[in-house]
Amino acid sequence: MVPTHKSLSIFGIIIISLFGLSCENETIELPIADTTPPQAVIIHPVDGESVSGDITVLARATDNEKVDSVQFYINQKWVGTDNTDEEDIYEYEWKTSDYSEDEFHFISIIAYDAVVNEYASFPIRIKADNHDNEPPIAFLLNPFAGQYVSGIVDITVEASDNDSIQYVSYYVNNVLQGYVLESPYIFPWNTVLHPDDQYYSIYVIVRDMSNNLTTVPPVSVIVDNDIQNDVTPPTGSITSPPAGLTVSGDVVIIVSASDNRAMSEVALSIDGNYITSITETPYAYIWDTTLEEEDVEHTISVVLIDLAGNESPLNPISVLVDNNPPGDTTPPTVLITDPAAGQDLTGIVSIEVLAEDDIGINRIEFFINGDSVHTDDSDPYNYAWDTETVTDDMDHIIAVVGFDLDGNATLAPPIAVYVDNFDNIHPSGQIQNPVAGQTVTGTVTIEISAIDNIGVAQIDLSIDGIPKTTLTDYPYTYEWDTTSETDDQDHVISIIVADSSGNITYVPPVSVYVNNIIDDITPPVASISNPLSGQTVSGTVAFTVLAQDDFGVYGVEFFIDGESLGTDSTEAYQIDWDTTPLENESQHTLSAFVTDHAGHTIIAQPILVTVSN
Repeated sequence: MVPTHKSLSIFGIIIISLFGLSCENETIELPIADTTPPQAVIIHPVDGESVSGDITVLARATDNEKVDSVQFYINQKWVGTDNTDEEDIYEYEWKTSDYSEDEFHFISIIAYDAVVNEYASFPIRIKADNHDNEPPIAFLLNPFAGQYVSGIVDITVEASDNDSIQYVSYYVNNVLQGYVLESPYIFPWNTVLHPDDQYYSIYVIVRDMSNNLTTVPPVSVIVDNDIQNDVTPPTGSITSPPAGLTVSGDVVIIVSASDNRAMSEVALSIDGNYITSITETPYAYIWDTTLEEEDVEHTISVVLIDLAGNESPLNPISVLVDNNPPGDTTPPTVLITDPAAGQDLTGIVSIEVLAEDDIGINRIEFFINGDSVHTDDSDPYNYAWDTETVTDDMDHIIAVVGFDLDGNATLAPPIAVYVDNFDNIHPSGQIQNPVAGQTVTGTVTIEISAIDNIGVAQIDLSIDGIPKTTLTDYPYTYEWDTTSETDDQDHVISIIVADSSGNITYVPPVSVYVNNIIDDITPPVASISNPLSGQTVSGTVAFTVLAQDDFGVYGVEFFIDGESLGTDSTEAYQIDWDTTPLENESQHTLSAFVTDHAGHTIIAQPILVTVSN
């Protein structure tokens, strides 16, 4: 490449002789060499991105003169060159399927200008991901563990996937309840169909379009539809501020409350005037005392109300509002430094307090759940609290009040701590495989999930009440040789989960059918019972199939015009078909595949219906 000479005088005369270059009365300006390299950057894809299929790698390159070409490199190997300058954009088509899957690959470029000045970009990392092997991300929003539930309960799941969710299946005590195909993933569970005052284990399985599965760990809830027979009122106390305290500014009113079943609300009144109802823990309210009458005692009263409507009025307390004290008007600074709010406590705990005042501290008074328990008048201010003197497995409120030499008082921000001296929380678990009602053969892997607040010690597994093994290490699995069991018969798998404190939980057993002698040669029989052939339908239609088999139906898959609508493995075999997206006055073919446990599959006689919305 030869750079362009820009500044030769158009009137100059260049005389070249054998002896060199000579000029007579003319000015010659020699060209300036181009030594400035171009600038370039990869603008697509972005660093760290996952890509699939054929993608276009885009680069932007500029130069003080002109960019000649851009070379593309993948993993430091040249793969292509682009010299078609279109608004400073250069591109390369990258076929990602030719590169290692689920690995990062490095893309870099080198830009050249017309005189071969070059610029090499920093490489970017791009992951080739042509096959979806990432399971969905999911967690259970509602209900929460230990919750009392009644009536229709919305089992709510938050689920996402790098591609998309196929469906979410919902299980109660290992029994499939139903499917939800689209977000929001909410399934209405009718608890009135289940006995009262029992624990029920809820878990969900989320499946993406590539059939990757995520099982959300189970939660245990208590069904309580007989709540109208609850005649036990709730209990509690006003834990802050302490009675008789002089208060000013914003004061946090804190109430502790508990019930044998579940709380509904805490109704708060000041001087007999209703203020608010608090429905969520912690039961706290910020009271602006500047709105109250000055230098007067004010009464705080509370009524506790549980879900059954039982009420418990608490003993009211009186405090003196003094926002304009005489003399020394500066209250002390008081802060609880230890323990921390929300901390779990056991045994003897030292409550440490930091207190300062411009004229001096008189004393620090310590309160537990609103009751005065100790007074300290010397620095460092602390109190050795024996947590075994209060109710275990509950939140307790620690409050301190600091008094200066002129009687000004400051209530330090109260803190709630959880006392847990004895592990009386039972572990939970479930049999994840096989599922209840399943027909099994050969060697079956029994899979168990178990959790505990401290740790699972062991799982005792029995078949038909006969102990088989004790599992102590995760994952909790057992290889069960079903050929050693009586064939063509139901067998019950049961487990007992024990934690390190000796708490045990009897997990609901599952019954499976052992069939090692494959003698099922008869396929199932089936027919579409709803809608009827030739019927005109609208809205949401209950697509129902009657199916029978001598050894049992494994599942039914429903089809509309050859496209799968979903599956059902429990009788009656039914799925809801939403006809509203379809063209009006259009005809559609309904069919179903029915499969038994031996793998025999038949197609139910298809029917033709007309959609008229």
